Amino acid sequence: MKGSNAKQNKAINLRLVLSQIVTQGPVSRVEIARNTQLTKQTITNMVEELLAAKLVEEVGIKKAEGAGKPSKMLVLNKKAAYTIAIRVANNELEVGLFYLNGEQINRLHTLVESENLLDKTAYLVDTLVQVDDIDKSLILGAGLSVETSDDSAINGYTFNKQLQHKLANKLQLPIALETSASACAAYHMLFGEAQQLHNFIFIHLGFRVESAVVYDRQILLGQNGLTGALGDIFVTPETDEKTAELGRLNDFASMASLRTMLNLNGVTQEELIAHCAVSKQLDLWVEQASEPLRIAIHTLESLLNTQTIIMGGDVNEILLEKLIKQLRPFIPSISQYGDREVVRLLKTPDVANITIKGLAVLPLHAALSRKNMQTLYIPLELGYSELQQLVFLSE
Repeated sequence: MKGSNAKQNKAINLRLVLSQIVTQGPVSRVEIARNTQLTKQTITNMVEELLAAKLVEEVGIKKAEGAGKPSKMLVLNKKAAYTIAIRVANNELEVGLFYLNGEQINRLHTLVESENLLDKTAYLVDTLVQVDDIDKSLILGAGLSVETSDDSAINGYTFNKQLQHKLANKLQLPIALETSASACAAYHMLFGEAQQLHNFIFIHLGFRVESAVVYDRQILLGQNGLTGALGDIFVTPETDEKTAELGRLNDFASMASLRTMLNLNGVTQEELIAHCAVSKQLDLWVEQASEPLRIAIHTLESLLNTQTIIMGGDVNEILLEKLIKQLRPFIPSISQYGDREVVRLLKTPDVANITIKGLAVLPLHAALSRKNMQTLYIPLELGYSELQQLVFLSE
């Protein structure tokens, strides 16, 4: 992405420079100028502002090629602020405290009823702040995802937006709302496997199967912010005897379908994964899920032909490895032709923590472009910290 040297585009330039430092760091001012086509003076002004806010820091010197001067290298200061990750999955609530780069400090988990969700979330946030002796004014914001097994993405949209606004007002924090798949995609763009990629897809195996499409390093938000309901696509010609509907991917490859097969609908996610380690039926589910997933992957490749597909979600390393092994060989598609810099399908590292880490980086991700800011809700009466004002309101 290119910047603009016009004075009125300060916000664009600041976010662009910050994005370069986050994803390319350690990076020099000269390299930022080359990548963005901004003038040396504009880069200097933006970097000085970010250094003054302690959002970035200088970490060393890189020798210049030829006779040029050595360059000071810039990186994100992960400890400049904190973020909160909030995940609601059916009747489970998980809240975590993180550094800006998605590095976990602490997190808490509890069961929750919908009528107590606001109060319990606020209680867990306050507990984390107190236990770890955090100055709450140093929290940049929070990332939120809400997943249920019985609601479609459309039905849940209104509830999720309302919850985002209520939580933001109660916590007095900016909150970015995304699907779990989009949160994972954001993490991979900033700190994971997709730092150098321009387009990719993340498939998230949760209560539902979700996907996030990244094009030109932007997560496609879709009409009204609704996108990525991969699990709703039909993957079999057979119809359900009760509903007469065609078989959807969710019916075969979601965690809800795994719970149903194992008859474990009442257990927590942690209990489900623990049971999978000893269940003799796990291989049956993998076999059931693999062909519908192969069809879904082929569909995505045929339509979008992105640089790669990354897969993760609410599974452990063993289950994810079993599933990906069963998916091979992939159905031939246009993605297999031409020169490839990345393999067609990547397994996400640290799969057990990828979703919560993704949610943790959403406030920083939102700050990096005006389009990303669409995912953010900021309380009307918020007393902005200097850092929040710089990254969210700088004009």
